[in-house]
Amino acid sequence: MGMELVAFRLYAPYFGYSIYVWGSMISVVMLSLSAGYVLGGWVADRSSTDAALYTTILLSGFYQLAILFLYRTILRGLWQSGEFTGTTLATLLIFVLPMTALAVTSPYVIRLLARGGHIGLTAGRVYALSTAGSIAGVLGTSFYLVPRLGTHSTLRTLCAVSVLMGAAGLIARRRVALLTLLPLPALLPGPRWTSPAGTVWEKESIYNLVWVVKSGDLLYLVLNDPRYAHTRREETTGWSGYYQDAFALGPLIVPDSHLLVLGMGAGGSIAAARRTAPQLEIDAIEIDPKVVEAGERFFGIRPDDPLLHIHLADARPWLARTRGSYGLVQIDLYHGGPYVPFYLATVEFFRLVRSRMTHDGLLMMNVLDVSPERSLLASAGATLLEVFPSVEVWSQPDGSHVVFASCRERTVEEIRAKLRGWQDNSRLGGLIRAAAAEIVSLKPPAGTLVFTDDRAPVEEITRRMLLASGTGRH
Repeated sequence: MGMELVAFRLYAPYFGYSIYVWGSMISVVMLSLSAGYVLGGWVADRSSTDAALYTTILLSGFYQLAILFLYRTILRGLWQSGEFTGTTLATLLIFVLPMTALAVTSPYVIRLLARGGHIGLTAGRVYALSTAGSIAGVLGTSFYLVPRLGTHSTLRTLCAVSVLMGAAGLIARRRVALLTLLPLPALLPGPRWTSPAGTVWEKESIYNLVWVVKSGDLLYLVLNDPRYAHTRREETTGWSGYYQDAFALGPLIVPDSHLLVLGMGAGGSIAAARRTAPQLEIDAIEIDPKVVEAGERFFGIRPDDPLLHIHLADARPWLARTRGSYGLVQIDLYHGGPYVPFYLATVEFFRLVRSRMTHDGLLMMNVLDVSPERSLLASAGATLLEVFPSVEVWSQPDGSHVVFASCRERTVEEIRAKLRGWQDNSRLGGLIRAAAAEIVSLKPPAGTLVFTDDRAPVEEITRRMLLASGTGRH
């Protein structure tokens, strides 16, 4: 179970954080466990001692040791193979053999302990103990090993446990088995990760692998997948040169003093909004404390800002607890690349958001859809229209679509008139003029799927969109 949980973290920078990665990986793991159970029963029936059992565990540990030096090369080689093929092949190469070897344990132990009879009772006790061990593996890996040690050190720990367990059983029989411990120094701490080029800061949190990457005058916040940036900032100007600059438009359309930000990232959308409304009082929701730390260290977020209140929380549960009222809402809830958590894109979620908005309120969100069909944008629009009477969109050349949803009827011409009232020859003025010229009503085709808590195939549509476009870094 420890290795299974680590596998998901290990794959995130290469294949993303989607349910397809989970499904592919777990399927191959289950296949390896099945093979191990069959193999364990076959070997146990042909062995009179436990020597073969401990040898198998030891060999699993040695394979894990070799993988510690090879997994980065394997994953980099499979990077472009996709979520299903890449994840499946990676699991076959990295985890199948050690997991199959460890799965030998249960039937082998049952065979050894049941020689005196009581086969049913023995099997029940072994499976109960195995399940207890699985629970310990899940909790220990999730709440201690990965958060405190990181992914690579957790793999080293699991490897050491396998080697020591196998060696201990053999040493009890022959002292010469002490030689099996000679490879253990290779488990001493080494490099944890291969960071993206230009990395100036990196952390591993309980949610993400977090990198700050510098390229010329640009700083990027990268989470899990180096192909995608979650915040971008020009160091000399403070602009992003990115869809987040469009969040400066919100206060021009609705000049409210209270802004709610769901998915703060490193603060790109906050910086944009304050270009047109410096005195906004902001509640910003961000689930990952390491992302907030990156924003404070590199992206201009001031922890002593009296008008900025940062809440470390998951957006939807936080909304359910709060009773605030906001005229402006920003939503930018991508995680680990191009995927949005499904429960943050449904009718029920947007109803909850609207219940925390004023009568004149405006919601702005980004939708990444690089496909010609724009199926994801259409479903997002259809879902918003179930809750908000007016929905408009300003589409960017890079496939980002900035969506505007109003709590009251608000026409495109009304929005354009608000924006055209701003006369400025600066970069901000150019942004506003472009938006005023290009914003249109979002009208999804009849029959477009509306996302609900019951059915929201956001990841499936996103995956099809990425496969169809062959998109790279966004």
